[in-house]
Amino acid sequence: MQAYSNRSLFEIARENYKTLVRHCEDLLTEGYWDRPSEILEQSVFDVLDIYVQAILVSYAVFSKHFMREDIEFILSTVEGNHFELSPEKSIDDTVMAQVERMLASPPILLQLCDLRDQEKGTRSAETFFETLINIVLAMAYLNSSKDRYVIQFIQEYYNKIHVFISARMSRNYTLDEKYVFRKICSEMFRTGIYMNAEQMVQHETIVNNLYKSEENQGVAAGDEINEEMIVETEETLLDEEETFDCGAQDTVEDIAEEAIDNNIAVAFEKKEEKEKQEKLAQLLDELNSLIGLDGVKEEVNSLINLIKVRKMREQYNMPTMDMSFHMVFTGNPGTGKTTVARIVAQVYKELGLLSKGNLVETDRAGLVAGYVGQTAIKVTELVEKATGGVLFIDEAYSLTNNTNGNDFGSEAIDTLVKLMEDHRDDLVVIVAGYKKEMDGFLKANTGLISRFNKFIEFKDYTEQELIDILQMMAGKSAMEIDEEAVEYVMKRLAKMTKAAKNRFGNARGIRNVFEKIVTKQANRIVMYENPTMEQLRQIACEDVMEVI
Repeated sequence: MQAYSNRSLFEIARENYKTLVRHCEDLLTEGYWDRPSEILEQSVFDVLDIYVQAILVSYAVFSKHFMREDIEFILSTVEGNHFELSPEKSIDDTVMAQVERMLASPPILLQLCDLRDQEKGTRSAETFFETLINIVLAMAYLNSSKDRYVIQFIQEYYNKIHVFISARMSRNYTLDEKYVFRKICSEMFRTGIYMNAEQMVQHETIVNNLYKSEENQGVAAGDEINEEMIVETEETLLDEEETFDCGAQDTVEDIAEEAIDNNIAVAFEKKEEKEKQEKLAQLLDELNSLIGLDGVKEEVNSLINLIKVRKMREQYNMPTMDMSFHMVFTGNPGTGKTTVARIVAQVYKELGLLSKGNLVETDRAGLVAGYVGQTAIKVTELVEKATGGVLFIDEAYSLTNNTNGNDFGSEAIDTLVKLMEDHRDDLVVIVAGYKKEMDGFLKANTGLISRFNKFIEFKDYTEQELIDILQMMAGKSAMEIDEEAVEYVMKRLAKMTKAAKNRFGNARGIRNVFEKIVTKQANRIVMYENPTMEQLRQIACEDVMEVI
């Protein structure tokens, strides 16, 4: 069998694509595309371009050895780049969702070719299919490697599309090594098949006699079958006429109406996926715009990247290690743990890990009851409420503070561990608290240690970061803090002892300070008879005195 260079395979694919264009020109000039054009609002050539590109993208992923040459092959074969492919990046979830949707839908071009066959006695559906397969085979033989997945891919593709067309195409197809061998040896592999009914009968006789010659004369699969052998076989042809028993088929209007639902669904899916990506970008911007928390941002962004790469590997059926997405947040109060948990919940939703992305906050009081049997009920109700999102348990270590014999914290933990396993595909639990106490909490139950393996530390805010938070609060309220006032607050923060800072509560404390400042400013402003907008906006030094 002849070996092809990559360059010749690129040319073969392009020539076969031109043959498909000729089929589409027939549909267009003979009026078969008139009704679909009105409904789909696309040209027949755009639909062909998208369809061929979808099949080749699907094969690139199906073959499990995606290469740069695959994308280059696809882009050189078709006219446009409808899925925004690039040789510099892998095929992402958005593209695969569009491709899968396209290939799960009725193949409208093949259906119209089949309808034309019945009305005009042509064989365009079959020749369209054969030419399309030529392009797939050309891609499979890139870099002189006969891809072992190509026969399975062709079989599965044929099984999807043959139910939408007449019985004539399925009367004698055996999609195996012999079928591929005959196609590769045929001259029609180079240009595709475009012929009338009589020519198609002759072509079938050529390849069948050629294959019989292979069997009878002991031609090995690796031997070259050249053009002379095909010509010799052509000379032995007898004209034959074939008739086919075809069942009732849809009209052009039926096929077009069937396609419109798919077209709307694809457009909606693309819009939905675009909105997801935009929402994810907004959430990451929100996370990265938080004041301070540099270590937290780095950890969360790394986790998100890990999840993205994991999903890419799944697309290519590559092995992925089991991952637990539950987390432990450690740090003092007011360091942004709840805020980050809310963002994580929504990010997980946009990444497809959670169905709703909601955040349910609770603590010991929300989990533990005072009577036997009631704790399990409370925990179950909270977990059911949080399923699809994140259950955030603040001061989780308090569940292990067994100060008396009637404490039911351990019952809450046992119930939680079981429910985490039951809902592992659509629930993430984040536990939070002081670092030392959280270490003790995880050791209280072996089920916790195995499920919580991601730890993120929330460090205390620096004095400058607290000032930045204060000014951000003022800005959101259309206020400006005088420089003298800012300096006063900074000095007061710097003079705090470690114990005083712990009591202050980081961002929570600075929020309380801002509320007191606003109150003092209001008491000052009401003394003016007609305060200006600038006076309403200004926070003076006297407004911050003695509030911290």
